[in-house]
Amino acid sequence: MPARQSKRAPKQTSLKKTSQPKAESPLGSFLSSLGLEKYSITFQAEEVDMAALRHMTESDLKALGIPMGPRKKIILALEPRA
Repeated sequence: MPARQSKRAPKQTSLKKTSQPKAESPLGSFLSSLGLEKYSITFQAEEVDMAALRHMTESDLKALGIPMGPRKKIILALEPRA
């Protein structure tokens, strides 16, 4: 007797919201404004928010694996304007 095939569609697994970058968060919006939204996941994984980011040095960003160009953009964007 041949095996019966199920006519059900395969289940799709949904991604948890925490695994998605949060563009609506202040940090996500900040990174998006610089064209750096792809780094949102890195900051989320390290639990960095805008308050923490303001205290980070270029060395801190380098330790997170952020390349030089994006590091410079972030540091310059966080500098107080005269």
